[in-house]
Amino acid sequence: MGAVLKILWHGGAAFFWGCSTVALLIWGISSITPDWCGTEQYEVFLSPNKDKQAVVSIINCGATTNFETQISVTKVNEPSEKTTFLVLDGHPNHLEYKVTWLSNDEIELTDFNFKDLLKFRSRNTAGDIAMSRIEPKNT
Repeated sequence: MGAVLKILWHGGAAFFWGCSTVALLIWGISSITPDWCGTEQYEVFLSPNKDKQAVVSIINCGATTNFETQISVTKVNEPSEKTTFLVLDGHPNHLEYKVTWLSNDEIELTDFNFKDLLKFRSRNTAGDIAMSRIEPKNT
């Protein structure tokens, strides 16, 4: 009986450390690699004073997922700092949407089909790059 328990104990330890090593390797590789999804800029809408831009991007995460259309706002001189307002399901060539700057600090995203909506920013907060008005198409 003692030999069986010893084998089970060592087998369990080997299994634990093996799984831990594999998990650590996967975590390490995923933390040093960039985002797995490809991002391509599709079109840009400049604010009236040309200080900010609304960027429509195509997100492609591979063959098993659909394209996503992401609409975000950045400052022209700081493009890495962005606020994503809307994400739609599908390639922009196959979607309807309208991007309109109402002022230098307010943007309107309209005329998209509600069925294509994946995510949206539901509230405006102090410190946002721009305030948004988001309205799907009336059907």
